[in-house]
Amino acid sequence: MTDTDRAGRGKWPFRRRGRGSRSETETSAAQAPPSSAAVPGPSPAPDAADSEGELTGLGSYRITHHEGENGIPVMKVKLSLTPSGMTRLKLSHLVREHGPHHPEVVRLSFELAEQLRREGEFDEAEEVFRWVVAERRADLGPAHPDTLAAETALASLLRARGRPEDAERLRRSVFVQREATLGPDHPDTLTALADLALVVHELERHEEAEQLARTALDRRTRVLGPEHEDTLVSRNTLAGVLRARGALEAAGALYLSVLRDAERLLGPESRLTLTARINHAAVQYHLGHVAEAAESMRGAVRQSVRIKGAGDPDTLSAHATLGAMLQALGRVEEAAAELRAAVEGMERLHGAGHPDVLEYRTSLAATFFNAGRHAEAEEECRLVVAGYERLYGAADPRTAQARENLRMVRAARG
Repeated sequence: MTDTDRAGRGKWPFRRRGRGSRSETETSAAQAPPSSAAVPGPSPAPDAADSEGELTGLGSYRITHHEGENGIPVMKVKLSLTPSGMTRLKLSHLVREHGPHHPEVVRLSFELAEQLRREGEFDEAEEVFRWVVAERRADLGPAHPDTLAAETALASLLRARGRPEDAERLRRSVFVQREATLGPDHPDTLTALADLALVVHELERHEEAEQLARTALDRRTRVLGPEHEDTLVSRNTLAGVLRARGALEAAGALYLSVLRDAERLLGPESRLTLTARINHAAVQYHLGHVAEAAESMRGAVRQSVRIKGAGDPDTLSAHATLGAMLQALGRVEEAAAELRAAVEGMERLHGAGHPDVLEYRTSLAATFFNAGRHAEAEEECRLVVAGYERLYGAADPRTAQARENLRMVRAARG
């Protein structure tokens, strides 16, 4: 492929990025081996201070001083590289040796994007994923498994960032390619179909989502068996669609079956068991079993912290759901604490303008309003309005509803 052929593919996105620009000192330090080493050097001043800091996009450093043998001053430098920092250094070498379009550079760039996503560097992760997708489409073709893997990873990131419309386009494309090349019953095709059903459900096109979810469940049951983990996942997705369509009894029964089967087949600490427990508790709440649901959800929150971590999006969602349950029980302070944890955690992950942050803030405002804490409710409503205006525009129905909520709070304050 010539340079002219590559002209439309965009520049290689790899670069050191972060909260500030790297200084020359930091650059020099990063070129040292990633290990501790005692380095005799010029005699430091008697009061030389230890120091530590961040190597932007790579990791951190720590410099300590002590007196060595025979009174010779020793400076010890320790570099701690993040996984993405290690990959950046490898990529830098590969690009110098082979250029930015070498297959190994593309493969390692995909690995870098995955690491950046896990480290919470979502903007750069998206940029690198997009570059990898463009490279693989051009070099391997749109139907190649590596191209589809990159598109699937990018779609998952976009969905997590609150952009389901963009995610749907990619997931639909992946499904069409999988079905055409592998056939309708191949496990990878079924995964692509299930992923598409989930994002269509999130876009609230529930009739289409139910059709897709039922198709995925039927095929997985036939091909993989009724007790395969992927089949249980499809059952869980269908339950979510039924819940959104108002069929709460059917959804609750389906969630309960997933919970029991997942606990029996995968164990009580499996992620699917936890997900089913959370979903079943949420349906029980909507069916009016509030106290029972809140108790179950509190246990699920503790389990989610243990299994997934306190900052995981699913844990934060469970905090928010528990907050809504506690609000319904009139336990305002507990409800506000749970919702505040959800707001602050999701804000750390994705920023103040993420749709989930705004949704959790709306629930927090309602909690404050119902407790007569109108000043706090007004502040939360104000932030929600500003967020929706930036995200969806002033004319969007969600923005209009947020403005109406703010008006009601201000009217109550007098």
